[in-house]
Amino acid sequence: MNSFDTINLKNGIRLITRKNENTPRISINVFIDSGVKYQNKAGIASLTARLLLQGTKTRNSQQIADELDSEAIEMSIDAKHDYIKLRTLFLNEDIDKALEILADVMLNSTFDEIEKEKIKLQGEIGVELDSPRTLAVDNLIRNMFNDHPYGQSPTTVLKTLPEIKKDEVIDFYNDSLSAERMNIVVIGNIDKDVIKAKLEKKFGLIKQKENKFSVPAVDQLSESKTVTYAKEDAAQAQIFQGWLGPVVNDEDAIKLKILNTLLGASGLSSRLFVELRDKKGLAYVVRSSYESFKHAGLFNIYIATEPSNIKIALNGFKTEVKKLMTTLVDKKELENAKNNYLGKLAFFHETNAQQGHYLGYYDIIGLGAKYDNELKDKVKKITPEDIKDVANKYLSLNSTISILAPEKFLK
Repeated sequence: MNSFDTINLKNGIRLITRKNENTPRISINVFIDSGVKYQNKAGIASLTARLLLQGTKTRNSQQIADELDSEAIEMSIDAKHDYIKLRTLFLNEDIDKALEILADVMLNSTFDEIEKEKIKLQGEIGVELDSPRTLAVDNLIRNMFNDHPYGQSPTTVLKTLPEIKKDEVIDFYNDSLSAERMNIVVIGNIDKDVIKAKLEKKFGLIKQKENKFSVPAVDQLSESKTVTYAKEDAAQAQIFQGWLGPVVNDEDAIKLKILNTLLGASGLSSRLFVELRDKKGLAYVVRSSYESFKHAGLFNIYIATEPSNIKIALNGFKTEVKKLMTTLVDKKELENAKNNYLGKLAFFHETNAQQGHYLGYYDIIGLGAKYDNELKDKVKKITPEDIKDVANKYLSLNSTISILAPEKFLK
């Protein structure tokens, strides 16, 4: 990875820059320490992010869209578990126009279109919940995180969305927008001093504020349990088994990511694919995943299979997990998993926008932008013993199994 520079604006916003010469477009990512973790009503973070592009004091939503289109400026806003991200990408010569629109969106949004956006979001969630897989993972998340904000799934958003008021969205955003809890990442053929001066003019008046939010602790699962969803027209059984894992800044997090790669995230070569699909013919789809957040982690195994195969599939999960806990991974297999992970990582660092995302993401979650350069060395140091240790540490804990299938297969 290339080097980067970090400096604070006068108000405390962290500015991270990287000069990539001979690139025609500049990427700016703005990360705000906010997101789902701070929600007191499910859906408020997502609604806030959507409304930022739906009108300001000087532009309505159509004017924003038309201006971005005419200037070939890409702009998007997302609310994730631990942050809100504003992303814009534009030709080098359009930096002033892009900053003007970005600042207008961030500082002058009216949030007037809230009722229209609520209706749109309700419709999108309804379509999303037509997917049996989404229903099964929704059931998993709600039962693993209970009342914690991380457990606010699509079905909980549908229930609370009608209750969210414009003033609540404005308060949520204003309380989130605090200079010392933000970063701005600029990547491209740039001069860092020129960029700093431009950003001081546009964002220098954002104030530092007391953090009014708090995040409850994520309770460990007190017991293992199975939750089900009966869907009579389901052609496949959707099965998830989930465990709580380490938080994003825990040293175990990267070890579990490599375990995840060799177990079920490396496609045709992963153990789950070889053992449950190729050898046993159980699966239409089988994989594992691990997401690490600031206050929790979620590791899960997923399979889509014939409903009559539910017990066989769950026994297959158990067998593959037990192997990881009792037998050291072959060094060659581990090396392949590491190379697979690092190869994907390199692929997702090719563009200015991608590089900007990772630098800003690692900074906002507390690992520091430098972690983007350190990660490769951390992966290389992982041993077979490390994989066995994290398997025993986390996959021996209580788990939640979520199954969607026709009723007769759930008895």
